[in-house]
Amino acid sequence: MKKPIVKQLDLADPVVVGILDAATAEFAQYGLGGARLERIVANTHTSKRMVYYHFGSKEGLYQAVLEHANTTVRFRDDTFDPKAGTALEALAKFTENAFDSFSERPDFARLITFENLSGAAHVKSSKLIAKLNQRAMRHMKMMIDRGQADGSIRSDITALDTYLNLVGLCYYHVANRAGNVAGGLLKSIKGDAFHAQRKRAVIEAATRYAMVI
Repeated sequence: MKKPIVKQLDLADPVVVGILDAATAEFAQYGLGGARLERIVANTHTSKRMVYYHFGSKEGLYQAVLEHANTTVRFRDDTFDPKAGTALEALAKFTENAFDSFSERPDFARLITFENLSGAAHVKSSKLIAKLNQRAMRHMKMMIDRGQADGSIRSDITALDTYLNLVGLCYYHVANRAGNVAGGLLKSIKGDAFHAQRKRAVIEAATRYAMVI
């Protein structure tokens, strides 16, 4: 895949932000193949010419949406301290951050679902997304190493397994929201009570998996 050329984006420019917002909704609904620039432009106060000016192409816009969505959903990592509290307390906070980030941005779950179904070529080509993923794994490894050193975290688990477990739990209820409701599993998954209960369950699952019993 030829890497799309994208300009350095000015996120203080309301035109750029408007295009990104409209494009995020479009790509999350239809994926790269089904998305249409005409619909994106119709939901902004700009033109195709401005889309091409800022993003170069439809693929360039899609790449920018993926990177912006990943950056936005990871904003809690900017201030997260993997050394704060005990290792298990830090793991609980990390899980809570991930859960809230996925829950607040359902478009992100749909975007990465579409991207994975198509082979994740655009994610693979993004140095920014790679850096965000590497930071998360560094944080996880620091917590697991610290807990294993002081005996509070099992010695037979890895940072990668722990990370994949909790991200999967944070992702499922968002990505499969429509299916859970339509299939009769739940009447609704939008309320505060469900959110609080599900978050407690996910944090407990992540920490109990890691802790020495």
